[in-house]
Amino acid sequence: MTKLAKRIFGTRGVVWSRRIKGFWEEYSHNKIGLAGLGILSAYIFVAIFAPLLTPYDPITTKDIADGYAVPEWMTFFSQYKHLPRTMEMSTNWIVTEASDAVSVKNEDNKLVVLYNGTGSHSINLTSIFLYPYRPTDKFLIDFEWWAEDVSDAQYRIELFIMNPAGSKFSMWSYPPMLFSPSNTNWTSFTLYSTTSELLTRLGLPWTGNVANEVFNEVGEYKLQLQMQFISDSTTSGTAKIHYEITRFKIFGLAHGLLGTDSAGRDIFCQVIFGSQISLAIGLTSALLSTFLGIFVGVVAGYVGGFADEGLMRTVDILLCLPVLPILLALISLFGTSVWYLVMLIALFGWLGLSRLIRSVVLSLKEMPFIECARAAGASKFYIMVRHMVPNVLPVALAALVLAVPAAILTEAAISFIGLGDPSTPSWGRMLNYAFTLGGFRDVGWLVNRGVKSMAWWWIVPPGLAITIITLGFVFVGHAVDEVINPRLRRRR
Repeated sequence: MTKLAKRIFGTRGVVWSRRIKGFWEEYSHNKIGLAGLGILSAYIFVAIFAPLLTPYDPITTKDIADGYAVPEWMTFFSQYKHLPRTMEMSTNWIVTEASDAVSVKNEDNKLVVLYNGTGSHSINLTSIFLYPYRPTDKFLIDFEWWAEDVSDAQYRIELFIMNPAGSKFSMWSYPPMLFSPSNTNWTSFTLYSTTSELLTRLGLPWTGNVANEVFNEVGEYKLQLQMQFISDSTTSGTAKIHYEITRFKIFGLAHGLLGTDSAGRDIFCQVIFGSQISLAIGLTSALLSTFLGIFVGVVAGYVGGFADEGLMRTVDILLCLPVLPILLALISLFGTSVWYLVMLIALFGWLGLSRLIRSVVLSLKEMPFIECARAAGASKFYIMVRHMVPNVLPVALAALVLAVPAAILTEAAISFIGLGDPSTPSWGRMLNYAFTLGGFRDVGWLVNRGVKSMAWWWIVPPGLAITIITLGFVFVGHAVDEVINPRLRRRR
């Protein structure tokens, strides 16, 4: 490594390679430092490969499962054993009853029903599926349909779900009561089990639950589509009905490693992507604040005079200001962008480091090698860049490592208050949503099943993620401080 450094960077590269090697030899004997390095390596790996580790977008992908779905591993416990999982059913229509005047065919994988005749005729199509869980709380059916070539005929379409006991539930019909004689344009329709229209249709009270009524037992269910046609003319009436169910989804109450939030978003994905935001904010703001601290500290300590007095009095004034209220006021005035937040955190994060760097520079200023540099005609800028900065870097490194968790905690606090960037899945924003949307209260569907519990799977993971990453940086900072500070270095 020394030969390679000399070939690439010259003599100065050899010096730095020896310093790095010596630093690592000291650091590698610190067990706490190695533990912190392992924690941070895991977080960096997760942040880099977050798109590969998560199957869903953490912000836009909703209704993956029901709201407040518990983690799937909780089904190992008896009280959660039969909780439903999310099921996406495909429809394979089978003709169970049809008259001669009605026929069925497929066009572009869509169901097409053709009618050509006189009098009253009908066709029944059935799709069978198995539902193996306890009653669910929500389902939806997305479908598309349109009618064309309607001539001297009327039609009516109705969609049913039949449970294993033989009970038949009418989900949707067109028209609601009478027959329709007209062509229709392409229509997309979403049938939610939670709508008041469906409760009224099935004669349930507004506090009722359609999904509980329909999917009330384990067994074989049937999705039935019934079409009726009437033609009173002496000549044959015609009609062509296109119908396709694009999605039939029963929402689960148990999902994934960490369950879902109130909108059915995957919490595991939010925690994974939150590592990107926290590391980006922490590292960027820490680097900026460290750069400002080094610049101000070196200039104030070496130049002295009016520059030293002006900079240090500015630092004293800023240290007396309450940082968090000022940050909240500035963010509320100028916006909640992540990068704006980074700039504000960095703006108030360099104050203590600048005073520390200044004290180190004041002692270095009187060292013989600085006197030799001045006697050789070196300028102030040259001495500060080539002599002062390299000698204060070890102190700045320790401050940099410890500034990262402070920035992460500041972002989490601001996001928890509700002033974070709404377009980013940060851990603080997750806690804010959990607090404002009922995650800290008993979950309704659990209470209905005899279990009192708040949505802890929405609260604990982001809190633990913040705690562990902060602990990792503290461990690394502690180890770096021991290596660069001879008074703290342990004897082996």
